Amino acid sequence: MCFKSVAANSLVAILLLSGCVTQAPPSQADKLPVQAPERFFSDHDSAPFWNDGWLQDIQDPQLFLIINEALRHNYNLVLAEGRLEAAQATAVIQGSGRFPNLTAVTTGSRSQRNNAGGLVVTSRKSNSFGLSGRANWELDIWGRVRDLANAGFADYQGAVEVFRAARFSIAAQTARAWYRVISSEIQLDVAIDNLETFESNLEIVEQNFKRGLARALDLHLMRANVANAQSGYEQRLRDRDSDLRILEIILGRYPAREIEAAKELPQIKNSIPVGLPDELLNRRPDIRAAERMLAADSVRIDAAKKALLPGINLNGNYGTSTTGFDSLTDEAFRVWSYGYNLSLPISRGGQLTAAKERAYAVYKQSLANYAQTVLFAFEEVETALADEDSLLRDEEALKITVEEYEAAVDLAWEQYGRGLVDIITVLDSQRRLFNAVRSLIVISNQRIQNRIGLYLALGGGFVGDDDESLNIN
Repeated sequence: MCFKSVAANSLVAILLLSGCVTQAPPSQADKLPVQAPERFFSDHDSAPFWNDGWLQDIQDPQLFLIINEALRHNYNLVLAEGRLEAAQATAVIQGSGRFPNLTAVTTGSRSQRNNAGGLVVTSRKSNSFGLSGRANWELDIWGRVRDLANAGFADYQGAVEVFRAARFSIAAQTARAWYRVISSEIQLDVAIDNLETFESNLEIVEQNFKRGLARALDLHLMRANVANAQSGYEQRLRDRDSDLRILEIILGRYPAREIEAAKELPQIKNSIPVGLPDELLNRRPDIRAAERMLAADSVRIDAAKKALLPGINLNGNYGTSTTGFDSLTDEAFRVWSYGYNLSLPISRGGQLTAAKERAYAVYKQSLANYAQTVLFAFEEVETALADEDSLLRDEEALKITVEEYEAAVDLAWEQYGRGLVDIITVLDSQRRLFNAVRSLIVISNQRIQNRIGLYLALGGGFVGDDDESLNIN
């Protein structure tokens, strides 16, 4: 009873001293050497960030299904999920030092000894059996073990943010790949129209040539344009098939080119109120992950310092020891012991001092990574904001270009029929028209790609009404 009372009282005292509750290290945001500006330099609406969800902005119901499939089946995301689970297990391992090591042990042995006395040899056999529970616990009087546990917890918090960033990235990659497929499909349709137009024109020129109304030069030029249009069609077909395979890989499918793409790109009409730069620091998961890494390394510095201080280790043993297996549970053979070890590190060849210096160096790296992550985030936002307006102006200019070239092609054919211009003028106007159409498709796709990139850079727009259904939390 005396042992049990002492053990119970010791357990309470140790629990109070060890601080078994893991706590997240405080924020290190005030250590950031980068000063956030009052507003983004790119001319844009600085109203509070629109947080209702990016799918509502793009308004493409089919995209919702595509992204949902990617979030469920993308293997890079499965890989990221495995890393998160490993980080969680690592945090448990790092925090395990707060608790005692408890071990149940059973032992058994049988031995024989021979003794020679004169001409007589005698043998003696003995048995030994034991059943015990052993406890060993480092008394965390300075909080070193608690610091390591808290650092492990901060690592896990960072891993959660890294996983969130991976999900955001996969959603954005899926959307971008989806619109590349649509853009490639439209480009393919344009190439088909181009080929069919030149084939139709070739028939007209061939008929005019037979009637002596067209020159041989006109016929050769038109045939060359048909062959060139055929080559352009094959190139666009390869591009479309390649983009389809890339999208299917992102979705976790076999690249069989089985996805049926939409026939037009969505129209982006709304601008995005981006909020203030300092809000970005709390919104982007990669920035939060870098901050948690810094917080963990900050606590590890404290742990490295405390490793130079004296340590107390408690140990205890309780069980039975007997020569008969049947009496292992007999109260009469009970044995117990408990005690402590007090240790003071004197010299380990500079190991502990080097560990402290290493902790400072790692913290320095994490601080630089934190600052660089923030700078990259600001750069991505500023670039995407600047491109938003530029791409819009580019798209509007190309729309006018296409309209004017369409009118020019009609006029060129009319004048060619009246003999006022040669076939080269007609072919040149058609070539310019198809190039302008292709450029317009490219710019329209770039506007969508940039809008998706802006949402990703702002660290938002992936939450709201679509958050629960897409499992983005």
